[in-house]
Amino acid sequence: MSHSTWAAVAAATIAAAGVVGAAPQASASSASRVGASSSAGSVTTMAAGARYRGEVMCKAKGRWAKGYVETYGRPTGSGAFTRVLEWGWAIQKTSGNHSNSTVYAYKVINEGGSNWRWSGGPGYKGDAVEDSRFHKGKMINNTTIGYGPPYGEHAIVFTFVLDKGTGGECNAWLRVPNLKWKG
Repeated sequence: MSHSTWAAVAAATIAAAGVVGAAPQASASSASRVGASSSAGSVTTMAAGARYRGEVMCKAKGRWAKGYVETYGRPTGSGAFTRVLEWGWAIQKTSGNHSNSTVYAYKVINEGGSNWRWSGGPGYKGDAVEDSRFHKGKMINNTTIGYGPPYGEHAIVFTFVLDKGTGGECNAWLRVPNLKWKG
């Protein structure tokens, strides 16, 4: 899936959830990213320097899907942010094709009340592996999570489209309180 197609799907999904769309952020080169893990496939090690991990889960048609991010810090107040070092997913295994779901990880920014604006995101994965284990996603944009100003909270929304849509769709919001110390 091209980045422009991903952006269009992201805008449509976030708009359906009551979030205002915005242009995606520019991508940084992988050399400028801090802490990217070199493991492929399922995640077995944490991102270099990651001390916090947040996980969220949603269900669609009785099947679970999970998203995670790893960060160096955990913001504690207004104006505090931390960069997402790694993101990934796990989708419950079922019988049949195990690589026909899509995972989107969006960054959203609260602009007051229930007004959220899409602002790029760490990435997406088409043909996502569905084996009940966590897998690392490719970082497309440098992304932060935390609290404003000038805007409010920055969060990550995971959207799972299971079995090309026939398995349902669900969203899971990962916010600062979801980040837990991992050592």
